[in-house]
Amino acid sequence: MENYKKTIYYLKASGICAIVVSGCWILYQIRQTSILLNSIISPKVLELNHARAQYIYINNPKFENIFMSNHANDFNFTSDEDPIRLSFISKWWKTWNNNLAFRLFQVAYTGSKMERIKAIHSLSTMKDLKDWQYGQISQMLDARTAVALARSPGIDLRFFLKPPYFNQQLQIHEIVEKVHSLLIKLNTRCEGIHPCLLNFINKKFQNYLHDSTIMEPDISNDGLSSLIKWDINFLQNCLEAILHHSSLNNHSNDIVDVGGLQILMNIYKLLGDNIDICALIAKILSNISLNPEYLEDIFRSGWIRILTSWSYHQDIRISTLASCALANLDTDDIEHETYPQKIYLLHPLHRVSSKRDLDVIFIHGLLGGVFVTWRQRDLDKSTHVPDIKNNYNTLSLSEMVDTHPSEFLKDLARDSEIREWQRIGQDFDVVLHDCPINVDSKNIVDSFFCKGSDKCMQQSEMDYKIRTQCWPKDWLPRDVPNLRILGINYRTNLSMWASLCPITGDRSTIKDRSDEFTEKLVTAGVGKRSIIWVCHSMGGLLVKKMLVEEWKNGDKNNLLRNSKGIIFYSTPHRGSRVAALNQTTQLLVWPSAEVQELREQSPQLLQLHEDFLKMLKEYNIEVISFGETKPTRVTALKVPLRFVNSDSADPNIGEFFEIPQDHLSICKPANR
Repeated sequence: MENYKKTIYYLKASGICAIVVSGCWILYQIRQTSILLNSIISPKVLELNHARAQYIYINNPKFENIFMSNHANDFNFTSDEDPIRLSFISKWWKTWNNNLAFRLFQVAYTGSKMERIKAIHSLSTMKDLKDWQYGQISQMLDARTAVALARSPGIDLRFFLKPPYFNQQLQIHEIVEKVHSLLIKLNTRCEGIHPCLLNFINKKFQNYLHDSTIMEPDISNDGLSSLIKWDINFLQNCLEAILHHSSLNNHSNDIVDVGGLQILMNIYKLLGDNIDICALIAKILSNISLNPEYLEDIFRSGWIRILTSWSYHQDIRISTLASCALANLDTDDIEHETYPQKIYLLHPLHRVSSKRDLDVIFIHGLLGGVFVTWRQRDLDKSTHVPDIKNNYNTLSLSEMVDTHPSEFLKDLARDSEIREWQRIGQDFDVVLHDCPINVDSKNIVDSFFCKGSDKCMQQSEMDYKIRTQCWPKDWLPRDVPNLRILGINYRTNLSMWASLCPITGDRSTIKDRSDEFTEKLVTAGVGKRSIIWVCHSMGGLLVKKMLVEEWKNGDKNNLLRNSKGIIFYSTPHRGSRVAALNQTTQLLVWPSAEVQELREQSPQLLQLHEDFLKMLKEYNIEVISFGETKPTRVTALKVPLRFVNSDSADPNIGEFFEIPQDHLSICKPANR
């Protein structure tokens, strides 16, 4: 047994020695092979596939000295940190972030409705994705997920692919030919029931083809530029014809069926910088969006990306229409509501997580518009800032400034004025803008004054620097959150001499318009929550007619039950003297139906107001009215006319204020 144990011991020792020796020999051969390869092939060849380092270029002058520092404490990290550990954490974070983005996309694609909403919200807030990650997600997007991402606030446009063949651009004469073919196909599909379209094709295109024969290959540059400019105007007329056709019931889908989306894209590629062209295209797409079955066509043609960028456009005509189109296509929204023609969504333009508790609806009057009636009042040039030269030594200060001395002086004078006012302002009472000159109620508790150091004065300074194109859209959400703001937009005429479409020209009476708006507002979800009506001039008559008709029909749409207040701006409850025309003048002017219904002491208006007062006895709706006191200067001759006097503007219910403004300015506040 002892000899056997010794034999086993020697065998183990020999085996271990053999393994150690062979291992050392293998390592030696590997080292020798490496030295031989390095002498033949440069090791940098193996690093060709490594990603290049990413750099951040800083052009801000205030950071220029950070790279000249010799102290380690000047930087955000210390020398004690382990670079290997930081590298590992960074790689782990990138991997985890990448997996999270694609997991959220998978949930947004296959999850339930609530899961999709949450996943889209989380995915849209991820801001540290790489370009290749955005590109990969954009290629996997489907139409429904793309629209949901497009309606997320602050979304990155890299989530969406550019339109197909976006780099290919047609010449303007080629686009005109395609538009001509499109209009002919639309006229064929509608079977000639739209005479305006047929008249446009026969008249406008005949003139265009006749004038286009003057173009020769050796035409001068000036002649070519003028012809192109004329062609752009002609394209704008064609878009207006397409828009008019899309506004007719059940005809907007014809544009998609005959390939109109691609033609509109060709026009956008050529004239994407033209605001008016983009506004017309946005209106056409908004009408097409009322047919959700064409979502796939809109998505495949690349319009989702463009509508998303338009929803942040500085021109509110484009941003509002693009947001309405995306909202109509977004069937996954919690409160999915459709915005038909003439109903504009002013706020919110994108998805919101909070529930909307209040609808505020703005309706303009005769010859008004959503983006005309409700803009901020123009500055009064007569009350300008005090002259800086009288208060400051411009010569000595200019010598101290190297560049832009005048701008420096203005800023310095303004800052000095603000500091001085903040110091002595609390000793003064400031009369607010549009202080009423007459109030009919003794229970008014509103204050029309404030201290000079009040916050409203500081806000007033900002309002003079940043002007708003639509004060309901920009100001109301800052004071009253969780609301939805809608605007009703419709066209009116003063005379029947203006050309009208025989299909749509008959909807001009207050009764016809009120019925149309009631139907469209219900489609937009009005009646589900509390309502505030804000109306100017004839818009107040339309609101009264809508509510009275609902009252007579038993409030089947819950408009009366949810109406909490009405604000009237110079509404002619008993008519206007301006609309009173004698028989000779009527024969010459041929006033429209709108003007005829606004006659002073009109029996229809008096009956409407009597029914309105009876309705208010059953429904508790607060009424606030404003009346003008200044005449409005109209026409180029600046003829002063008082459109609505105080007796007609006062509904004899609620609070009534006489404001020292004219008919056009009374609904345009000076500042917030």
